[in-house]
Amino acid sequence: MSQGPSLILSNEEQRVLLEWWEATERGAVVVRKLVSLITELRLHPESSRADGMILLYRAVSEVSYGYAGMRGCIRRIFARENSEFLRKNISRCHGFARKFSVDTKLLLERVAEQISGTAALELVDRIRKTLQENDTILSEIETKADAFIGNV
Repeated sequence: MSQGPSLILSNEEQRVLLEWWEATERGAVVVRKLVSLITELRLHPESSRADGMILLYRAVSEVSYGYAGMRGCIRRIFARENSEFLRKNISRCHGFARKFSVDTKLLLERVAEQISGTAALELVDRIRKTLQENDTILSEIETKADAFIGNV
């Protein structure tokens, strides 16, 4: 149910919205990789018993939910829905992805302190690099969101 007037986008607004969507799609790929790596770490015999592992997995799941929420809101804009509620929801979803990304980094370091196996530590390094990629994408998404919201 729409909570505001129908939104008709200009060609420029559609282009900017599409760029924002594409940035979230690139982010979704990074998050899938991140979830996969953390799942691998969670199941690895050298790290599976580390304290905080379940919280780490939960935090990265919340990052994924944040991306899904952003993408859902963008789809609704493409469907010509527009409302203050939708704009606030987009901001919240982006905030969830950003905040839980920070939590994921903190929890990863807590887990890493308890790991001594070489293979598991290599996984931790791959996760760190993927988290850096995620930070870059989140910044890009924020820039694209600001460009769109400033145009509408």
